[in-house]
Amino acid sequence: MAGLTPIISRTSTLLNSQTALARLQETQRDLYETQEQITTGRAINRPSDAAAKVSSVLYLEQRLAEREQQQRNLQTASNYLNFADQGLAEAKDILVEAQSLASSQVGVGSDAETREAQAVVVDAQVNALMEIANRQFNGLSVFGGSNGAAPSERVFEEFLGGVRYRGTGENLVADVGGFENQPFTANGVDAFGALSGRVKSTIDYDPAASAATNLRDLDGTLGEGIRPGSIQLTINGTVYGVDLNTADTLGDVVTRINDAITTNAPGAGSVALTATGFALTGNGGNTVALSDPTGGQTATDLGIDGLSSTGGVPVAGADVNVRLTETTPLAVLGPAIDFASGLVIQHGAETRTVDLSTATTVQDLQNTIADLDLGLRVEINADGTALDLVTEVAGISLSVGENGGTTAEDLGWRTLGSATQLADFRSGLGVETKPGEDDARFTLQDGTTFDVNLDTAGTVQDVLNLINTAAVSAGATIGTGPGQFSASLATTGNGIVLTDNTAGAGDFVVEELNQSRAVQHLGFGLENNAGAGNTLTSEDRAAARVENMFTHLIDLRSALRNDDTTGITLAGGFLEDDIESATSARAVVGVQAKRLEDTRARAEDQELTEQGMLSELKDADLTEVITRYQQLQLQLEAALQTTAQVQQLSLLDFLR
Repeated sequence: MAGLTPIISRTSTLLNSQTALARLQETQRDLYETQEQITTGRAINRPSDAAAKVSSVLYLEQRLAEREQQQRNLQTASNYLNFADQGLAEAKDILVEAQSLASSQVGVGSDAETREAQAVVVDAQVNALMEIANRQFNGLSVFGGSNGAAPSERVFEEFLGGVRYRGTGENLVADVGGFENQPFTANGVDAFGALSGRVKSTIDYDPAASAATNLRDLDGTLGEGIRPGSIQLTINGTVYGVDLNTADTLGDVVTRINDAITTNAPGAGSVALTATGFALTGNGGNTVALSDPTGGQTATDLGIDGLSSTGGVPVAGADVNVRLTETTPLAVLGPAIDFASGLVIQHGAETRTVDLSTATTVQDLQNTIADLDLGLRVEINADGTALDLVTEVAGISLSVGENGGTTAEDLGWRTLGSATQLADFRSGLGVETKPGEDDARFTLQDGTTFDVNLDTAGTVQDVLNLINTAAVSAGATIGTGPGQFSASLATTGNGIVLTDNTAGAGDFVVEELNQSRAVQHLGFGLENNAGAGNTLTSEDRAAARVENMFTHLIDLRSALRNDDTTGITLAGGFLEDDIESATSARAVVGVQAKRLEDTRARAEDQELTEQGMLSELKDADLTEVITRYQQLQLQLEAALQTTAQVQQLSLLDFLR
């Protein structure tokens, strides 16, 4: 039998070696990668393994990593809401007990000593409620809103005889995988009614527009802000475009429009700023107009769409509605506000005279009030038209009066002003009159007597007018001079001031008639006898205060200590409302918790789907990979045998 014919290679030994080595390395590399796939169970272990799939793999891996964090966020948020729910449940129990206690202390069988003892119980309830309101989870306040608070801090604290809230009205939010972050704390405003005591100004401060006014600080004519874009400038029938996309201020708008006029028709007209917006003037025989292009809205927002002027007659645009901001200069506020005189603020037992003469911006005014350290803050209202004075302290009243000028009235902060509604007196209980009958009798020192029916009074000014009118009908002269009488507002501080400058041997007396309590409700005492004096001044019964569970528990405690059955009854009635508020707040927390639970369920489903998609892209088919691994082993063995055989050939084998 003939032997095998040797393989004769016509290539060099070096080339044979290199070729064989490259094939061996390629097979070994494939074998290593296949072995790695078997070991890891993944078909893709590095981006180069599948360049076409790598972007999808990386995206899914990123989404799954985000899901993992979002699931942790969901768990944390759920824990916070569970703490909030438990706290509100306990708060409601306290309120139910307090309301029951109030009911038990106005009936038969209770006396001053018993009520004094029950006041100690209510005091403990106030403290227990504060402990609930200051609860923390993981070092973060459950009811502090976005303030958070450090582990050593309390968002509710004793202050000026009341309970101060140092948190915010916004909740902390977390990324839980939805389009919007979800709130997960129950702030003290929603849960406990904090910050509800505020003097809301009804006056539109109407800041004047200036060249430095930012477009972002404008509501625009439609209340939608200023939407960026281009406008059309028409000069004598020829249309030009003016790009306002990058304009930042009203001054920028004026400059760009005037530059366009100067460039295309020098001297044809101009745009100028007014206190409320813009005015367009077409000079001489030129007609200049401004408008929006098709689909545009910038000119409309700026109040200049459709403006046209000729003959040198300025034409004013619509009001751009400048919003108040912290940097708004006080000097540009529309109504004339007397900042020179200042305010008299009484918060609880503290009374301060406030000097605003050095304030130049809204922020300066805010800082001046905050620096009083009275638990007060100044906030720009939601409409950006005025400033609200907010009390952070429950259980005490806030009275804002004048310091000889009109500052409080001008700001809309005077708690007992001429426009104050009688319905706002006594925390919203109002001034009760005796329908169809006279409510009060006034006896002056000179013996003049007159009765007043307050049925038709709706405001403090109505009360003053009715009293003065009745005095005139009785023969009195209205004024503050000798022999005169007047009902007016206090020029310093607050209150209705009754001044009797008549001369006589009698006393100046104001009495209630027909069992009416209107005189007391207006802020005068049970006995209003000035004796030899000539003035009677009411308290500010329209003072603002936080109406919440802390306030009403403190009211109940005070009424029990003072053996005041009427006060106990009123506090008990308010506590009934607080029970409903606590129930509503707990329902809101429940809705948030349910939303988080639904989000968790959806996230888990999405995670399973994404994991499945990633598995299809990354995971190896082990049956296929093992088969391939075996083939590569055979291929490697064959390559090694062939290489060994080739490497054994000599030069003589080649020459044959």
